[in-house]
Amino acid sequence: MAHLALVCSLFTLVACVDTPVPEVDPPARIVVSWDPLLCGDPHRVAIELEDSDGRRVARSTPCIAGGITIDVLRWGVYLGRVYAWTVGPEIRSITHVRVDVDAPVIFWTVDTPR
Repeated sequence: MAHLALVCSLFTLVACVDTPVPEVDPPARIVVSWDPLLCGDPHRVAIELEDSDGRRVARSTPCIAGGITIDVLRWGVYLGRVYAWTVGPEIRSITHVRVDVDAPVIFWTVDTPR
């Protein structure tokens, strides 16, 4: 019973603190997809994006996965590239992209990088 009283007291104390909620855009998720049947030889698909403030995010996955999700911390315009790569310095099928993030979830289909 003493624990319940302590929890209730803490809840009341926390509830009384009037801390303004910062006004920020909610984070968003970009759901990227491509046709895994067009992948050809085994390779990875890499996606690199950068917002207008220079914040970068990059993800990669095996091409046969057919998609990947990318979480971004703010809404806005993202520029970047999508490409295919294997172990080593070679990258191929580079496509420069622009993604407008203006909703909590963005569904984006890209050509299959080969």
